[in-house]
Amino acid sequence: MDAMVLASLVKWPNVPAVFGWLRLDTRGQWWLREERLNQAAIVDFFRRNYARDGDGRYYVQNGPQKVYVALDAAPYVARRGEAGWHWLPDIDPGTPRLALLDEDGRLFVEAGGELAVVDDRELLALSDAMLRSSDGQPPTAADWAAWQEGALALQLRLPEGSLLLRPLAAADVSRRYGVVLSPQP
Repeated sequence: MDAMVLASLVKWPNVPAVFGWLRLDTRGQWWLREERLNQAAIVDFFRRNYARDGDGRYYVQNGPQKVYVALDAAPYVARRGEAGWHWLPDIDPGTPRLALLDEDGRLFVEAGGELAVVDDRELLALSDAMLRSSDGQPPTAADWAAWQEGALALQLRLPEGSLLLRPLAAADVSRRYGVVLSPQP
């Protein structure tokens, strides 16, 4: 966190938190109420001062005040680049070790105990080029059915290594990862 933010916490320790104002969408974009934030300085401030409390709620420390963040799918968003994965807001949890797919077709990756939804603009390239069944072939409709029943393993094959793909019920994001998607007071 910024030194200025930490100093304000000492000076004003009992400022009430704010809920219902800030949201992080599945593309890593910040929304204040219903307006997308495009100001680079504000977005950068949010990135630097984003954290998690002991109850699994994510927030931006805005001076002495916590502004809790509603999450559309996960606390982070992952994108692929030339050097591998890039997570928004900026963290480096390490190399993803698992890929998960929910019933709505959202792809997630897990690394270092953290969960990120993969930006939907990445899905076509990832699914066409890198999703494989255990025999190395693109999965068929029968493979998908067997995967959903737990009878077949699928993998996301990437240049840095393969990730096992597992199903994830959207409702299990909170339970499995201790993430509060819609924080309340």
